[in-house]
Order: sequence, then C-alpha cells, then structure tokens
Amino acid sequence: TTITTIRINNVMEKIIIDIGSGSLKAYSVDSERNIEQIYKKTIMFKVHFTKENGINEGDKEQLIKSLNEIKKMNPAKEIHAYATSIFRLMNEKQSEELKNEIIDKTGILLSIVTPEKEAKYIEKSVGNIPEISGPYLVFCVGGSSTELIVLEKGEEREHYTVEFAVGDLLKKFPQITENVCSVNYNDIYKFIEGNFTALPKTKCKYAIFTGSHLTYNKAVGNKMEDNKFFYKKGIPKFITTEDYKNDTIRTVEQRTLNEMKEKYSQDPKYMEGTRACVTLITYILEKMDSKYIFPTDLNMIDGIVNELYKD
Repeated sequence: TTITTIRINNVMEKIIIDIGSGSLKAYSVDSERNIEQIYKKTIMFKVHFTKENGINEGDKEQLIKSLNEIKKMNPAKEIHAYATSIFRLMNEKQSEELKNEIIDKTGILLSIVTPEKEAKYIEKSVGNIPEISGPYLVFCVGGSSTELIVLEKGEEREHYTVEFAVGDLLKKFPQITENVCSVNYNDIYKFIEGNFTALPKTKCKYAIFTGSHLTYNKAVGNKMEDNKFFYKKGIPKFITTEDYKNDTIRTVEQRTLNEMKEKYSQDPKYMEGTRACVTLITYILEKMDSKYIFPTDLNMIDGIVNELYKD
C-alpha cells in the first residue's frame, strides 16, 4: 500500500482522510495521537458506480471538491488519504486515472487499501480485550462491503470480506430513502438472507461494531447501557441484540427519515443509509448468535494512526 503524503518539514500533526463507498471523513491527529473528526461528507459512490465507468463523474467532482476543502482548512499539515470498498472494484486503468486526476487537481496522493490491510487496521482499532476469554466479533458495514473479523485474545481467528453492504440494499429497495419507508423489515431481512454470501463459522457472544455507531445511537435516542463486561477506551456502551432488533424494526417501519435527519444535523444525508445498515447489522448479530453489540465510533483510522506513529 502506498502511503499518501504531503511532506511538511518536521510537522507532527497529520490529517487522515478515509474514503469509503458512502462517505468521506477527515481526521486531525496530533503528536499525542489524539484523533478528532474535522470533516464529513456523504457521497454514495456505490450507488452510481459501474464496472464500465468506475466512479461516477458527479461523485468524483464532489470527492475532489471535498479534498480541496480539507486541504484549504489544513494548509500546513501532512495529508494521508485512504480509499476502501468500492474503490477496490475499479480496474487498473480506472484506478490509475482516478489517482492521477486527484493528484493533478488536489496535490493529494490516494492509497487504495486492500481488504487484508483494512482488516488489520480495524483489528488494531479494537485490539485485545483481556476480560473476554473466548472469541469476539469485530465488524463494520460500509457502502459496498462488510468486514467480519473474529478475534480471540487479540489474534485473528477468522476474517471475511463480503461484497454486500448498504449500497446493495439501497439499489434493491430505493424506498428505504423515502421519508416514510414503504418496505418492511422482513422483506429487507429476507433479501439479505438470500444474498449475504459468507459468515464466520465461529459463534461470538460479543460483537463490536466499528464506525460512527455510538454517535448514531446517541443521536436517535436508542437504549444503551454502560459497558459492564470490560474496559476499553472508545467502547463505553452496549445494547442487547433483542433491544437492537426492536430499535431496528422501529427505525425501518415507524421512524420518519426527516425525524432522524433532524437528530443528526452534522450530516443529515448519512441517515439515508441507516435503515439498510441497521437491518444488516441485526441479521449478522442473529446469525452469529451474538447476545450483545457494542456500538463504537472506532474505525480503521485508529489502526492507521498506530502505524503512522509507530516510530
């Protein structure tokens, strides 16, 4: 993996940009490794992606505009940009053309992260949890792919990258993004059941979800309880799978999109994929026999920071 860098002499602060299938997020990292999200933009690359053309022109323009905005906000910091998920489905020509256009128009080099590398970053973001004696699941749902990693004593036991995620559900059920959803929970669940191709064989009582999910559950007012099972920075809460499923059904069948967007003013468009995301999460929890989900805002950025500052 090529690390994306704009070199500034002896500057310890860095900007890390995470570009997924449905969003772009930028984080500021200081010399003490403190991470602060400073920018977020929802761009549904997956929905408009085609094998023939790769990333849609309109989405590409939004991406370049966002990169320049971030650069303008942080003129004297190293910038590292990483793309995952749908960007891995581009052919070599599309990939090179996109990288060249981005560097020409922004000065930023783009690194496309392999599934194996992404999994390692996600693993590092959670790490070992000594209080859990058995296996536990670390997983995340993106715009085009879902990462499922079974860890035991901090070591990887199983890892699956499934090319099925939020974007696939939005394509199948565009009603998901309506203010009042006209498709029900069971229909979405059945479609997932028929199309989600692989799950780890190891059942996991505890499931840790990475990526803006603590913030989401706080924003919409879902019931969360203080984590009584273990202490880990960034994992303060848990939800029983039963409560999570009930919240999911309510989100799909009762909550309006406008109501959810009002509660998430920092990025209202993010909520358009929520009904799809929480239904897929519920499916995974049930199939993995997980009793508890730990919603976190951890993501691969935490693992990248460990790598960038390792020396």
